Parts: sequence; C-alpha cells; structure tokens
Amino acid sequence: MTTSHTSTHTSAPPGGTPPIPVTHWEELFAAGCSFHRADDKELRLLADHVLPAVGQQALDVGCGLGGYAAGLAGLGYTTLAVDWAQFSVAAVRDRYSGLEPRLTAFCLDFEDDEAVTRALPTASFDLITMRLVLAFMTDKTAVAQRVHRLLSPGGAWVITTPMAERQSADRRSIAVTAQDLAVVTGHFERGSWYDLEPGGIRCIVMRR
Repeated sequence: MTTSHTSTHTSAPPGGTPPIPVTHWEELFAAGCSFHRADDKELRLLADHVLPAVGQQALDVGCGLGGYAAGLAGLGYTTLAVDWAQFSVAAVRDRYSGLEPRLTAFCLDFEDDEAVTRALPTASFDLITMRLVLAFMTDKTAVAQRVHRLLSPGGAWVITTPMAERQSADRRSIAVTAQDLAVVTGHFERGSWYDLEPGGIRCIVMRR
C-alpha cells in the first residue's frame, strides 16, 4: 500500500494542543534526530504486555526514522509505519528496505480523518503504537476515537510518553497530562500502564 498526503490541520480545537508545523519535523528528521531511541528492554516490556503473534498487524503512528517500527517487525508484526513528514517516510523506506514486506511506510497525517479513513481499513490492526507522539496531537479525543475504530476486537493501543507532572515547566509541552490520559482512556474497555524506568517515560496499554 502506497499513498501520500499533504497535511491540512492548522489549528487546535478549544483546549487542544497548538499544532507544530510539519516543516519543523522535516528539518529535525533531515538532521537525523531520532529522540529517545527504543532499546531491547523497551521492546521486551512491550512484548510482555501485548503478547505479539506472528502475522498480527501493527500500525506505528508518527514513526519518525523508523527504529520503533522496525522493532515491532522484529517481534513478528506485519508493521505499517506512518508519519506526516515526508522525509521521515523516505528514511524508513531507505533504512529498513530489507524488512519489506514485514515493514512498509507511507506518508499520512493521522489527524486528518478523511485521509485516515481512505487509507486504513476499519478494525484492521491488532496493535497501534504512538511513541513520543500523543503530546503533539492537537485533538486527542478525535485521535482516540480514530484508534478505537482502527483496532480489531481485543487489539491494543500503546502510548509511550513522558508525563507532564514529571517534567520541568519548560518541557511540559512534550508530555501528556493526567487530563489528556483521562480523555483518551475513556474510549477503551480496559487498560494498564508501566514505566520504562522509575519516574521516567510511561507506557499506557489500552484494549478495545
């Protein structure tokens, strides 16, 4: 599956997160920035909580340079990596071409509901991941509804994120708040969480 899309979201809903222009992300990814990289321990913890099976379908939203999506493919998932930054998608395709067809990537703005509906079938993913992404989504309620629609019954949504209350004031914009989590978890039947390290990045696992 190959498609591309130019982002159209320019403003946040009332109380939402102000958008960051896609050019900001293009410049970061072009410079090779991959932020907090996923290591083997993180992937093992993920596997312990989602119990992957070969052939299951995973969607990595906001894939960046693709390291986490490649890790999902290594766990046995047939993985689709999407990002709204075209440089990101090009980098994933170049770096991980040897993982095709278990790992594919295309450009998609996950906050554009029409584009997501056209590109991704309903109830088609066993796992959807957002690693260091949700804090930057402008309408988290709509994102949660979209994820719920795309997950197969029993599927898991894993959010990996810093928590705002653990950050200094100048870093809270990269984190989610307890209120953010209350908004998104309310759409799911059950869930759990764990920390990658004490007081560090948190992983929230929600099940449809």
